[in-house]
Amino acid sequence: MHDGSSAVVQFSFFIIFALLGTLLSMKLRQPYVVGLLLLGMIAGPNALGIISDTGLIATLSDLGAILLLFTVGIEFSIARILKSSFRALFITAFKMSLLFIFGYEAALYFGLDLTSALFVGAMLSITSTALLFKIVEQKNMHKNRVLPLLFSMLIFEDIAAVAALTFFSSLGSGAPTYEDKVYSILVSLGLLGAFYILVRKAAADMITRLTSTFSQEVMIFVSFSLCLALSMVSSFLGLSPAIGAFLAGSIVASLKNSRQIEREIKPLLLTFASLFFLSLGMQISPAVILANFPFAFTITALFVLICFSSVYFFLYTTGASSRTALFGASAMVVLGEFSLLIASLARGEFGSLLISTASFGVVATSILSSFLLDNQERLFGVGQRLMPRMLRRSAHSLSWYFSGLMRDFSPTGSFWKISIVCWQCIRNELGKIALLGIILVFLRFAIRAAGLSPQAAAQLMAALFVLAAVPFLLILRRIIQELHPILDALSKSIVRHRRTAKSRSIILRDMASALILILTSIILPEVISFLRLPPLFLWADELLILLALVFLWDVYRHSRQLSLPPAKRST
Repeated sequence: MHDGSSAVVQFSFFIIFALLGTLLSMKLRQPYVVGLLLLGMIAGPNALGIISDTGLIATLSDLGAILLLFTVGIEFSIARILKSSFRALFITAFKMSLLFIFGYEAALYFGLDLTSALFVGAMLSITSTALLFKIVEQKNMHKNRVLPLLFSMLIFEDIAAVAALTFFSSLGSGAPTYEDKVYSILVSLGLLGAFYILVRKAAADMITRLTSTFSQEVMIFVSFSLCLALSMVSSFLGLSPAIGAFLAGSIVASLKNSRQIEREIKPLLLTFASLFFLSLGMQISPAVILANFPFAFTITALFVLICFSSVYFFLYTTGASSRTALFGASAMVVLGEFSLLIASLARGEFGSLLISTASFGVVATSILSSFLLDNQERLFGVGQRLMPRMLRRSAHSLSWYFSGLMRDFSPTGSFWKISIVCWQCIRNELGKIALLGIILVFLRFAIRAAGLSPQAAAQLMAALFVLAAVPFLLILRRIIQELHPILDALSKSIVRHRRTAKSRSIILRDMASALILILTSIILPEVISFLRLPPLFLWADELLILLALVFLWDVYRHSRQLSLPPAKRST
């Protein structure tokens, strides 16, 4: 009886401090997460100890994480991703890669092990969707024209964060290497994806039927039941339960009445989200932060500098004005819920350090982002005065290049249109190759069934392969011919010479660029090994080779131009 009463009292304190944290944030005009983390840290077992039930803290933390991912899943839409431009994916990929590398290397510099460094790199790679939205909404800046692009970027980051949660939730398993863990995750994700596909339509039909004929209580109950069911399936497959909750939310998002369901259950979801952030705050140790303040401050400052610089640079060089790029960079400089979720999965001697560092970063960056957004004009004036003229000219040149690149690779761009037209032709030729392969497989089984001697069967199969080689080579020749327009458009988009450039100087420049890319790809594995980066970054080696091939194709394209009569040459 006493234990039950104690649990009720502890939970009552949870509700009271969640309310106080929210009111504190409103008073300070900061996102509600700031007040919840601060009060959680003060009231938790590592400070005043008003709430000391670690079991209750862990339970609310786990349940809050599940419902938080369920909320993200409800707001997640495949249609929004399809509408997201190549520009959003391009900026997100480079921004996340830079933040991961710098965070990873900084963690190694401070003496953390490789696994903990992976946690730090992943923590720093992700900007908070919820906090960014809350900050710009509180400041009445939600109509800024760059926000749709920022939210498209955040969708890609959320997908990467879900993948990171899946990876880190499996680190406690017995897989001996990261590669084995990735393989295990892919298998588990495949099984979960198959389950998702099988139950998606049935679950959607059931929810639509129940929520259209039953009461509001049934609507909430059915949605949460689906969330918990998929969470259990995800946990059974060795993944984080939050992944299943995310998929359950995406099922709800696909319904026609999803907005109605979201309106009905969102207050309850926000309540548990508040308890989640409060419980994370209770896992923060002020003593750990003070003892490791140089680490927490350095990691947070590194995130701010790299995130602000990279977002500003890529927004500006892909077509945004200086003011718009400054707004986007100021809004994106905020760590958030996914960073806390990733940090909460850390175990071992650095677990408390990482959750404390992530929490410190969330509070500090939320306040800093709010300050930067309030002082846009002053920051813009300082930037205009301090930026050297030569750097400004270089930025204009980069803006000309990247803006054209984004325009060509967008769904309405020239490269995209040419690729679609050529793909229709190539698809037919690939179908012919597939049909040829099916015929060869059928003939091989027929020869085996005919009871011929092994030597005669081998000779007959060899003859069939020789005969099949002729149509195969003819089809391959047509595919290569169809690829010419795509390769020409790709080289035009990536190399992007100015109209006044002459063919001979272009050829020399392309050959020099290709040589530099090839040499860089040769030494890159050694650099990655020296920096002790994960093997995932070895993909950059192949990317450099592909870029070198694009430049060499541009050499071939302009060589063809030189061989034409002057009247028929085109730039």
